[in-house]
Amino acid sequence: MISALRRFLRSTYGGLPAVTWLICIAAFVNRAGSMVLPFLSLYLLRRFGLDVEKAGFLVSLYGVGSVLGNLIGGKLTDVLGPVRVQLVTLSAAALWMWTMTQFTELWMLGPGIFVLGLLNDSFRPGNMAAILASVPPSLGPLALTLNRVFVNAGWAIGPTIGGHLAKVDYQWLFVADGATCALAMLVLWWKVPTDLGDVQRKEHRQSVVAASDEGRTLASDRSPWRDGKFLFLLAANVVTLLAFMQYFSTESRHLEATFACDEEDIGNLLAINPLLIVLVEMPLLRSLRGRAPLPFVALGTLLIGCSFPLLVPTAWGMSGVIAQMVLLTIGEMFSFSPLGGFISDRAASGRRGQYLGLHGAAFSFAFVLAPTLGGMVYKHLGADMLWYGCFCLATLATLGYLALHRVYRRADLLARE
Repeated sequence: MISALRRFLRSTYGGLPAVTWLICIAAFVNRAGSMVLPFLSLYLLRRFGLDVEKAGFLVSLYGVGSVLGNLIGGKLTDVLGPVRVQLVTLSAAALWMWTMTQFTELWMLGPGIFVLGLLNDSFRPGNMAAILASVPPSLGPLALTLNRVFVNAGWAIGPTIGGHLAKVDYQWLFVADGATCALAMLVLWWKVPTDLGDVQRKEHRQSVVAASDEGRTLASDRSPWRDGKFLFLLAANVVTLLAFMQYFSTESRHLEATFACDEEDIGNLLAINPLLIVLVEMPLLRSLRGRAPLPFVALGTLLIGCSFPLLVPTAWGMSGVIAQMVLLTIGEMFSFSPLGGFISDRAASGRRGQYLGLHGAAFSFAFVLAPTLGGMVYKHLGADMLWYGCFCLATLATLGYLALHRVYRRADLLARE
């Protein structure tokens, strides 16, 4: 039994260098402290008495900051290097979290939440680029999946602990979140070389200069803003995320109002998602290696959409809620992890930070829209209409991914001829 378990772990997680694991550990520590965001809507209700629509608007400011943070972090990653960007952003995020414990007036919250989103998500492109710089290209998708597993392991811990802290005092969420940002920074500073990726960036700059002197442009220097297929892919991802993000924004209010869940209950329910990802996602990705990713992305997106109507028959009680969380998580594993690997493979090497930053910005842009739109639909049209709307959005994105699969396959065939 033990030897079989060892073989399974070696076949699933083996082959990645130590520095990759250290970067993933730093991401785990950072995400294990992610307690503010899952409870931000409830914090605005408890501390400032805001209804779901107004709270959704303020939470969306986090997304606005996150969009800019991803774009700025992606650009700085290509210029300064991925590890240096992480060190700076984690330190700044820790200081800002602790500063926000002193906010007592409502007018402070908008700018404070905006800056928090900017600092938190400037870290993301550097983290993903560091992961990719730490492994050969063939191991890039696997390394990114390991990072997702570590991030979700942290996410399983953060909301659960956050639910307990919130019952004591919501201020402790900001203190704990800031402390884990600082601890993650120390892990990187202590063990990960700050020049990771510098050789590749220097070689690319030399290639670009040489090509410019010869009057030509390298394909690897193509801007993501000029990559039409990539932009369409991001649009489909945004539509998916508008539905997916309801599970940790508006759905938390729904669980409280309809199923009488308190903060601790909500934290435990939210932990179902990352726990399943930690247990299942890495073996799942191993089984999909070598296969075209976009059809699986489409399948996962459809499963995400199908999960939300399970919340409509409230007579199912908590069984329906748990079933919804499980189906949504299965859909996420099929959709998001293969998509990240696909983007890293297609990204122009000299603009990898910008591709990853724009991918993260698409996630954040959806976060701008999702809480506000979800709150408005929930308040004015009712919860059932919101959950059916999520199904429709995910179905639309599914069709987009399938169409993109045909476009990319045709382009690959033409390139081989």
